[in-house]
Amino acid sequence: MSSQASSPASPASITEEISTRTMSDVVKDFNTEELIDYLGRKNLKLDKDDIKILRKEKIAGSDFLKLTKEDFRSIGFALGPTTRLTEFIEGLSQKLRNYSSLKTLDDLKEMLRRNKVNGEDITSIKQFTPVFEEVNDDDKALIHCMEDIILKLSNVETMTDANEATRCEFISAILHASIAIAKNLTSQDIFIVLQKDISGEDATGRVDYAIKSLEDLLCITEGKPRNIKIGYAQNLAQLESAFQTNKKKRTADQAFGNDYFDYIYGIVTTGTEWHFIIYTPDGIYSTSGSEYQINLTKSAVKDNPELLRSNVKRVIGIIVGLLKDRVSVDSSPASKRARIKKIIKK
Repeated sequence: MSSQASSPASPASITEEISTRTMSDVVKDFNTEELIDYLGRKNLKLDKDDIKILRKEKIAGSDFLKLTKEDFRSIGFALGPTTRLTEFIEGLSQKLRNYSSLKTLDDLKEMLRRNKVNGEDITSIKQFTPVFEEVNDDDKALIHCMEDIILKLSNVETMTDANEATRCEFISAILHASIAIAKNLTSQDIFIVLQKDISGEDATGRVDYAIKSLEDLLCITEGKPRNIKIGYAQNLAQLESAFQTNKKKRTADQAFGNDYFDYIYGIVTTGTEWHFIIYTPDGIYSTSGSEYQINLTKSAVKDNPELLRSNVKRVIGIIVGLLKDRVSVDSSPASKRARIKKIIKK
């Protein structure tokens, strides 16, 4: 009697599953404390008495989705929160937004507002000086990266108006070199995942590149040369989702309670322009857009190869520094808060 092995899901079916994921799919997996934390971030104006009821009745996400107006009233909720909660549950049937659908300046403004930025442009984000790790000139990964970049530039007709696939060739070379150097310095397992699926509470989709160890450390978004702001909107949504995923993993293993704190790094890059971001639940920080650039042109190789090497080395040094910082910091919330304060004061 023959048996037929089940075939793995195709990329198309995975994409379809991601695009049909709703907010209810996220909420149903919450335990009581995760549900309370989630509702507390949704401006539902719940007070201590309302939270007390949720805890007393041990209402988890799957229970919450089934509650009706009569149910809420029967367990002690006043009319106001009852109305708000039932309307909120009805809205949870909406599909999660895909990161790639964030394409307008209004989307950027919304992401900035959600991350406590007082302004409507990326220039309003508080600045920070990223952690930097000096890379030796004779480092094998750096040498290989430069040889790879120079070879690629010799085979590309022009980088002017280069498409996404072409830009990603150079981004990948720099990311792989950075990971190799960081692994050597930290003796930690650090990996890159291309087109990684990450789903959060409000958005879902694939991240261009994710660098991870035991958890996601860094999310990288390939930005458009003339519209880097949209890259920020997408990267902030991805960082928010990655943060939520990391939090769920950590709180399942360790009882942090309401003291949980963490941070995650992001990059928005066109290959020539590199923006670095810190995401924390208390706010976000970024570098200046004009500060970290690489002139990826044939003329740069011919006329000033040392400047090209210096700029590539500088970007790699930052990425290595971010990765080394992230895998080395103590896991306690107090240590991570202290670390962020030190970074943003530089």
